[in-house]
Amino acid sequence: MKVVVVGGGLAGLSAAYSVRSQVPDAEVVVLEASNRAGGLLRTEHVDGFVIERGAESIITSKPAALELAMELGLEPRVIRTRKENRGAYVVRSGELHRIPQGFSVVAPGAPWALARSPILSPAGKARAALDFALPRGKDAPDESLGRFVRRRFGRELLERLAQPMAAGIYGARPDRLSLAATMPRFLELERENRSVTLGLMRRADTKASAGARYGMFINFDGGSEVLIDALVERLGKRIQRNRSVTGVRRTGRGWVVETSEGGEGADAVILAVSAWRVADLIDVGDDLASELRAIEYGSAATVTFAWRESELSRPLDASGFVVPAVESRLVLAATWSSAKWPGRAPEGMALIRVFLGGNGRDEVVGFDDDELSRIARRGLRDLMRIRATPSLQRVDRYVRVMPRYEPRHLDRATRIESFLDALPGLAFAGGFLRGVGVPDTIRSGARAASKIAADLT
Repeated sequence: MKVVVVGGGLAGLSAAYSVRSQVPDAEVVVLEASNRAGGLLRTEHVDGFVIERGAESIITSKPAALELAMELGLEPRVIRTRKENRGAYVVRSGELHRIPQGFSVVAPGAPWALARSPILSPAGKARAALDFALPRGKDAPDESLGRFVRRRFGRELLERLAQPMAAGIYGARPDRLSLAATMPRFLELERENRSVTLGLMRRADTKASAGARYGMFINFDGGSEVLIDALVERLGKRIQRNRSVTGVRRTGRGWVVETSEGGEGADAVILAVSAWRVADLIDVGDDLASELRAIEYGSAATVTFAWRESELSRPLDASGFVVPAVESRLVLAATWSSAKWPGRAPEGMALIRVFLGGNGRDEVVGFDDDELSRIARRGLRDLMRIRATPSLQRVDRYVRVMPRYEPRHLDRATRIESFLDALPGLAFAGGFLRGVGVPDTIRSGARAASKIAADLT
């Protein structure tokens, strides 16, 4: 019994690892087109810096990642964000202001903190307070995140707080995001409490402290690639690098995976690549391919810099900042990595990572390194008054890698899964169906393995 996993990123590695657990007798092969496994989880170590070149935070409210780390024996290497620097800033009129205590991604959980904040105007604060009196919304097929926030809290709170915080996660305009697919807990809060703010106030995690949500994030002492290294060690020679896949087709007895080195027969196949890549590979009908191609993907870029702390004009006393789209900047956000995580920079040095693009500005990935660096440095000069020349710089591009869950996405995901139900021995893993974060990606691999296990028994 042979299972071929196409794609050696986190989804593919976690799927292969789960197949080994659920189908112990199966021969598992992972085909990775590049010369390294791990995909977007990549960490560089240089001159005492730990530089994330991809995803850098793992949320623990979804337990799959932490559970996998413990199973792999990585618990001693887990680190959490620095308590003293939790919280973040948001830009208003070119200045950094603390995000109010208790603000939970798109909604206020501590109205007194919002009332004291200079981020919203008096009229904006009054409109946001109407959430206490507004009735529950009428059931809609799938409300966008933007419409939900405008309905409950008003346009100003959406533009100044909810939009930049949501963009920091999904990199998309809130009116193009499905609330049910991205942040269903706010729908639940409205249904259960009528007032979203009251619902948040009743939840213990919003009462704990100003940095309650930020304390839910973990990483590893050597960076996110620690998790990849552990999976690679467990899978060993099952991972075949530099094996580019050109197609997947069904045969009478199973599947054939076409590669640059010929066909690879399999009883089952897990495709752990982007939705548009899956659509290009499979030969099982136009309807499924059309649904996959309809899933939108976004692009972005990052530039990471290092300075001496003495060259900074302000302390790094938070995890970083986000920039509202109404500020009309290409800088989307910045993570103050050395302040957010312990051990990310040598003593006396600061590591800052700037995110560019998002919100429909995908064209940034076409800019050359010098232009991206200029944009990022100009943003930090304007917002943080950093004028010194950095001692280190890294530029990364992420081209069509971020799935964007548009309204009715869950309906599309259900249709895709129904197609798969009629295709025994085929499963998908990755962030394009039901969750884009590290825990969701790991969970998608486990789900794919469960489908294959059921299909083969």
